[in-house]
Amino acid sequence: MSCAQPRPTEFRLPLRAESFAIEEHRNVHCRFYGACIDVAVKKDWDSFSCAKCPLFHEDRAPGASAYAFNQPADPGRP
Repeated sequence: MSCAQPRPTEFRLPLRAESFAIEEHRNVHCRFYGACIDVAVKKDWDSFSCAKCPLFHEDRAPGASAYAFNQPADPGRP
């Protein structure tokens, strides 16, 4: 079985660009986001979408729990 590959698609911005959220179309936390930007540049797309990509929901933004226990102890507090 082969691994899923990132598949960005060309995205044409709506006339009223302020009426949509980029988070609905892109996952900037995806480990392949940089590679998808490269595809969009090479194909001379004005913009791209991750919405049809099989990896769109794989990587999420790190939450507070990812950092809560990674901080060094404060020696000035008990």
